[in-house]
Amino acid sequence: MRKILLAATAAAALSAMPASAQSVTGTVNITGSVAAKCKFVTSSQDLPLGELADADGGLDTSKVDGQTRTLTGWCNNSAATLSVKATALTGDQPVTSGAEAAFTDTVNYTASVSANGKSFSDISTDAVASTAANVDMFSGNVAVTLGSSTAASKKLVAGAYTGKVEVFLSPTV
Repeated sequence: MRKILLAATAAAALSAMPASAQSVTGTVNITGSVAAKCKFVTSSQDLPLGELADADGGLDTSKVDGQTRTLTGWCNNSAATLSVKATALTGDQPVTSGAEAAFTDTVNYTASVSANGKSFSDISTDAVASTAANVDMFSGNVAVTLGSSTAASKKLVAGAYTGKVEVFLSPTV
């Protein structure tokens, strides 16, 4: 009887154990995204031109033409675009009435911009930026160079002159 009882107890213990161990798998799916963006790391530079007039009062083009400053930036999208807008140098003293034939308070120029091996330009005679053009994905220098300056063959009015070149980077999604 004792043998039967031991056998029954052993059988019950074996039936409580799983027949075979089995593995199961669970999954955690991970997702994320990166927005298309552009950023200027160096977003502005000063370009003091000094005395703009030559000895005869006209524009000394050597003070403007060939002047360069470098911005640095990046765009993380292959569809990134760049455009440039040049704003004329204008004096803080207007030309007085009756003196318009001989004097000007405006210096126009062309601003050329190079980025990622591509070049673009805009003239300061209008208030419109250049057409946006593809610069691809890049990280590096954006060189801004002034050239082709003119002051309508007139003498410059005395005073302080200011202008600017704006460079627009867009991720263009």
